Amino acid sequence: MNIKTIVINWHITESCNYKCKYCFAKWNRVKEIWTNPDNVRKILENLKSIRLEDCLFTQKRLNIVGGEPILQQERLWQVIKMAHEMDFEISIITNGSHLEYIRPFVHLISQVGVSIDSFDHKTNVRIGRECNGKTISFQQLKEKLEELRTLNPGLNIKINTVVNEYNFNEILVDRMAELKIDKWKILRQLPFDGKEGISDFKFNTFLFNNLKEEKMPKKDPLSNFLAAFSAPQKPNNVIFVEDNDVMTESYLMIAPDGRLFQNGHKEYEYSRPLTEISIDEALEEINFDQEKFNNRYENYATEEAKYRMEEFFLMNEYEDVSFDCCCPFGDKD
Repeated sequence: MNIKTIVINWHITESCNYKCKYCFAKWNRVKEIWTNPDNVRKILENLKSIRLEDCLFTQKRLNIVGGEPILQQERLWQVIKMAHEMDFEISIITNGSHLEYIRPFVHLISQVGVSIDSFDHKTNVRIGRECNGKTISFQQLKEKLEELRTLNPGLNIKINTVVNEYNFNEILVDRMAELKIDKWKILRQLPFDGKEGISDFKFNTFLFNNLKEEKMPKKDPLSNFLAAFSAPQKPNNVIFVEDNDVMTESYLMIAPDGRLFQNGHKEYEYSRPLTEISIDEALEEINFDQEKFNNRYENYATEEAKYRMEEFFLMNEYEDVSFDCCCPFGDKD
């Protein structure tokens, strides 16, 4: 299996200024090893040697996640600086509330992912995407992203949207197109920590209203033209969908205490800390599905989700069905 980049998601902190009701970044306030630069270096040096069976890749991307990693600006800079010096490609996931904090070093970041579930203030408050009653508006986000693009013209912008009980009826695709993002990932809320996910009806309703690739602007006219005829694996797609099955055991993730962890069960499964064992040993202690990882980036999962949505709403019920002609021509009295 050939993939260009292997992505390792390091949840460096659990701390966050939001309280999203469905958040899965919960570790009961474990000791966060990024407070110690020596531990950070050990983790990064360990990740440099990662090898996956029957999988070739040319680049390693460190995706820095939280919590909200941007809140501790100076500490975040130390991680990014060290990772850059070790030739990692660097990306970050944030709730967008303080994007201005990464301006001094955004030139070292290849992709900024922003978690946006709604542009409606009341909806965001109900979800928990607020801090002291304040939420981020569409215009605020647009201006912040434009500023980052000015500082780093090659920056990719990704939006992550979790479909949940509060936003499943919203139509966001037109606003996403206006932001001119490079990738929009639509994720189904995972059952976690005693909370159920959302129903098939609600998830498919959101997809019906928003899975419209033809509305998303592409970087060049040719890509825009090809979008209408794109095969599932075409890399020019902007919208990607991940149902619950696609999201389980398909990510490489590090907890704040330095252990690899994996979802797919009622509770996380963990390896021993990467400060104590090699990445190869840690991978043997958790389940990781390389094929599912690859399919997420090749967009097969999106095509499958689209098919399931159409099937759910009986949109394909009459496909490939022939009908006998009932016309009156040739009838005799």
